[in-house]
Amino acid sequence: MMMFRNLRFALSSAWQSFWRNLAVSMAAVLSITLILILAGVNLLVGHALSQVLDGFREKVSVISINVADGTPLSAVYAYQQQLSTDPRVAAVRFITKEQALANFQADPNNAALVQQLDANPLDAKLEVKVKALADVAGIDAAARQWSGVDPTNPTNYQGDFVNRMLQLSQWLGLAGVGLLAILVVVSVVIVMNTIRTAVYHRRKEIEVMKLVGATEWFVRGPFVIEGVMTGLIAASIALSLLVIAYPPVVAQFKSDIAFIPLSYDPSFIASLARDLLLGGALLGAVGSYIGVRRYVKV
Repeated sequence: MMMFRNLRFALSSAWQSFWRNLAVSMAAVLSITLILILAGVNLLVGHALSQVLDGFREKVSVISINVADGTPLSAVYAYQQQLSTDPRVAAVRFITKEQALANFQADPNNAALVQQLDANPLDAKLEVKVKALADVAGIDAAARQWSGVDPTNPTNYQGDFVNRMLQLSQWLGLAGVGLLAILVVVSVVIVMNTIRTAVYHRRKEIEVMKLVGATEWFVRGPFVIEGVMTGLIAASIALSLLVIAYPPVVAQFKSDIAFIPLSYDPSFIASLARDLLLGGALLGAVGSYIGVRRYVKV
């Protein structure tokens, strides 16, 4: 029963302190909202780039091994079976010369070229889907050693492009983590200064509580809750603005740059809401606790 009374007192005190120092509280909410918007934009951009990279990764993780004309089908099927047992390979599909030509003719972008064809210039090929992008180079190197490969055009492997994608993924991940770390530090400092102001305005009340024997958390609890409250309000505002802006921005991007595979992902909103609300509450709690610990000595 005592615990519930203390909690109710802490909640009431935190709410009163928030409104008593409304100008400072709203300034903190606005500052943290802007920071959380930046953090949310960082998460959304990271998710969008992940979508784009996944699309390109899906394409470049499939390598086509061109089969030389005259290679016996038994040799092709044997090599297909060998590839399918490779732990790096997810799937292997054999495409004959006739199927390759039919696929080429079905693509509307090739209509002008199809009219100029007198024969079938395309190779039969083995399409190999590799599990990990980093293993594509190894599969390509092994395929070039196969006796049935077309020596003039062995595979469609684009090593430089794959390496750039891997490097880009690493750099984007590091940049995102670095930016989030900076935003976390700034948010904690803002909450600390807000709580410091609240402590200053309530210094006489705190002195009275200390004189009558109030415990450490009885004094500090309301300030920590006020920090959590500030963080949650800021996170709610930031989340609302991002949810409203996300669909039209993606639609405009797709309209301007249609060839990049970016799409609106409603399932990511739940993850974004969880991250922002939890992040706002944690930032408020940590910042207020540090501020109270430094400026309130019980």
